[in-house]
Amino acid sequence: MEALYGMADSFDDGISEYALLQSLQASPWRLFEGVNLSDSLAMFQTHFVLFNALYTLSDEWQNNGEAGLDIHTLKIIRNSQSARVSQSGSTELESDDPLRAYYLDWSNLKDTDRDGVEKLLNGFWERFVGSGFTDDDVNKARSILELDEGEPITATDLKRQYRKLLQTHHPDKGGSTEASQQITEAYRVLSRIVR
Repeated sequence: MEALYGMADSFDDGISEYALLQSLQASPWRLFEGVNLSDSLAMFQTHFVLFNALYTLSDEWQNNGEAGLDIHTLKIIRNSQSARVSQSGSTELESDDPLRAYYLDWSNLKDTDRDGVEKLLNGFWERFVGSGFTDDDVNKARSILELDEGEPITATDLKRQYRKLLQTHHPDKGGSTEASQQITEAYRVLSRIVR
C-alpha cells in the first residue's frame, strides 16, 4: 500500500495497469520483481494482488470523504466525485460493484489454480472475439428454430422456442433423431450469441 500512496499523483491523470506494474517493479519500490508475467497463473496472481490493493486504497480514500478510483486494466484514475455520505454520516461504498467484491475476497485468489486461470482467459477471449459463428450459422439456426431473421430475441424467447420445438420433434414424441439434433445444435449456436 505504501507504494500506491507514493504514486497517488499518477491516478489524477490516469495510468494503465501495465504502466502501474512497470512503475511498481522499478526503483524505489521493486515490487513484483522476478515475476514471470508471461506465465498465466503468475500474471493472474499479480493482477489480483494489485487490484485488491487498488480497491482497498479507493475504499480508504472514500471513507475519508475523498474521491476514490475508477479501476480498469486500461486506465486507473481518480473519480471526479468524492464519496457519498449517507444521512447517518457514514460513507457509502459501491456495494453493488461485482468486480470490487471479487478482488476484495482473498478466497478468489487462493481458490484459483492454473486451470481456473485458463478458464477465465478462455471465457474472456470468447466474449472478446465473439462466438466464432458466421452469419450463415446464425441464420440457419434461426431458420431451424423458426425465428425471424430480423426480430431481436431474448434468452427467454430462445429457450421457450427450443422447448416448444423439441416437444414436437423429439423421437420420444414421434419426431426424428435428426430433427431433434438440429434443433439442439441451433439452440447451442444462438445461446452463445443471445445473453
